Amino acid sequence: MRGANAAVLFGIAILTAAARAAAAPLPLLPYPRQVTAQAASLRLSGGVTIAVASGTAADRFAARLLAGELKSIDHLRARISGGGAGTVVLARADSVTGRRLLHASGATFPAAASAEGYLLWVTPRRAVVVAESSAGLFYGVETLRQLLHPAGAAGATAPAVRIVDWPALRWRGVSVDLSRGAIPTLAAFKRDLDMLAELKINAYMLYFENTFRYQAYPVFSAPGGAIDGAGAAAGAIDAAEAQQIVTYAAARHITVIPEQESFGHLHLGLQAERFQNLLELPYGSVLAPGAPGALDMIGTMFGELAQAFPGPFFHIGADETAELGEGRSQAELKSEGYGPLYLNYVKAIDQRLQPYHRKIIFWGDMAQQHPELLHELPTDMIAMPWVYSPRPSYVGAIKPFTDARMTTWVAPGVSNWSRIFPDYAEAIPNIQGFVRDGRSLGAVGMMNTVWDDDGESMFDYTWYGVAYGAAAGWEDAVDLSRFQNAYDWAIFRADGHAFSQEIQDLTTIHTDLEKSIHADGADRLMWHQAFSPTGQKLYGTMAPTAHTTRLLAENVIASVEQHRAGARRNALWLDPVEFAARRFDFVGEKAIYAGLIASLYADAEANRTRPGVVTRDLGRINSINGLLEDMRDHVTNLEQQYRTLWLESNTPYFLDNILLRYQDEAMYWQHQARRFTRISTAYAQDHKLPLLFDSSATDTP
Repeated sequence: MRGANAAVLFGIAILTAAARAAAAPLPLLPYPRQVTAQAASLRLSGGVTIAVASGTAADRFAARLLAGELKSIDHLRARISGGGAGTVVLARADSVTGRRLLHASGATFPAAASAEGYLLWVTPRRAVVVAESSAGLFYGVETLRQLLHPAGAAGATAPAVRIVDWPALRWRGVSVDLSRGAIPTLAAFKRDLDMLAELKINAYMLYFENTFRYQAYPVFSAPGGAIDGAGAAAGAIDAAEAQQIVTYAAARHITVIPEQESFGHLHLGLQAERFQNLLELPYGSVLAPGAPGALDMIGTMFGELAQAFPGPFFHIGADETAELGEGRSQAELKSEGYGPLYLNYVKAIDQRLQPYHRKIIFWGDMAQQHPELLHELPTDMIAMPWVYSPRPSYVGAIKPFTDARMTTWVAPGVSNWSRIFPDYAEAIPNIQGFVRDGRSLGAVGMMNTVWDDDGESMFDYTWYGVAYGAAAGWEDAVDLSRFQNAYDWAIFRADGHAFSQEIQDLTTIHTDLEKSIHADGADRLMWHQAFSPTGQKLYGTMAPTAHTTRLLAENVIASVEQHRAGARRNALWLDPVEFAARRFDFVGEKAIYAGLIASLYADAEANRTRPGVVTRDLGRINSINGLLEDMRDHVTNLEQQYRTLWLESNTPYFLDNILLRYQDEAMYWQHQARRFTRISTAYAQDHKLPLLFDSSATDTP
């Protein structure tokens, strides 16, 4: 009897565990719209047959991705066949197989699901994906890939579930800065596109200032090309490389959008003497609207872009044109006013690009200041207002364009620019709120932006924010805890939540710095001179949180190393997390050491007549394993690590510009070591100590 009761209790425990598993959120990113889970599972072992009922090339490509997942993660062999009989079946909704499977599942597609929606139905016998389009079928397969989990040495399991899913926004994009720092290798572009497609991103914008290689304007463009193995001059993508990126993206249902700045932000391209007649100010950044030849140049550049990027969109930039009216256009500014001067040139660019039959996108920051004039813009243009900080409401940035009946996409950001690591305390509420308000006002797209303003950041730093943006564009509303629950599995195929927690710890460093120095963890914190007035003030203010900063950073370093082996894929993307933690550790150390060295030197000054004390204090500051050597050694280590990290995914172009900052910092500490050697030598002769701080010292991080 006791054994029977034990068996009953054991059975109840199994059912209870299964029920809990069915009720718990699945580790899916983005999270599907309709999820009906059951207390059962599908188990795969041995050979798996993936039946592609339609037989189209696009659907067979999706099947190959699934087969690749089964092989690389689950160590299962998969065979792709036609027809409707298999362990996994992929079918179009209008086919006989698709209609039969839809009926059997009890699911129906709403009209909103026709373009990109899908049914994913997993039973203990098989997994089925049904969709009305190739994009929908592809996205269903991507969800199924996330749903499968390794079981044993060679096997996989997936919970029994019925998912009906479709996106909240038609266009869900990521913008990549290719003009002020790292240029990815072609291999990195492809790797990134693989992950973006899995996250159901369908627009990929490449931001060019001078980094597309124009045949008509070789002096405008940075030299080189971005093919793998290119030399140090690989700073501009050429047409052939762009076409490879476009083709690779298209197979994954991603439209590549070229953004060529066409009004402001053109200093990098127009520094040459031959272009000075086009600029508002000499050697400036903004084209003068009345300059002869400017529109022809824009038209010629976009003509070359049209050949490389056959998609439906051009982005012309047109943001931050602060110089407009300060030089060549002063008379027009006085007679017309800023709004008409700006908007008339945007209209002129649009008119010049009409022969290419593209939808023209422009940044909304300047135009939104003149809502009364927006009705004059062509209604087929697409406005892209951008805001990169948390706000209670973003309506004011969006409504001028939707009121003017313009198609609108919103552009939040991942807050990575000029920072040691993205500040997700800024980025997450920005993305969430901007997309929310955009949808409420009728925006049809979002473009999550990644910028490299000071050149130090790299795209690999930003996957957490990119993934959150993907969720915000697809889901009705992102549940942050559910997102964090899915992050490690979706990105790394890792069990647990260690990698998500590391992001949260780095974000805590940002928020702690905000409390102490009223600014987050910017790159500049690395580069201030410790013994300048500015450096002493900054690091002194930071000192109360420096110990916490170091402990949090060191926890992240330890966690990455401890859990790295658990990443079944994309372990390379843990390197930027670890490196950012090491930089934060250095910044905290610098704040502590700046105060400690000052304290030791003050003690030496107070005991100037006691040579033993002075020698001891100066020795702690400057000796083998002294504080100055610590700082020098740590920054040279960081330089080597940064170089390795950069070259993992990017061409060498622009790298040396950033390494100079590490080298300058190392030389600063080496200079201080030589200075303290001279101080010690002089003290031995005259028992005098100079001032530690030079109030006239300059500080230019």
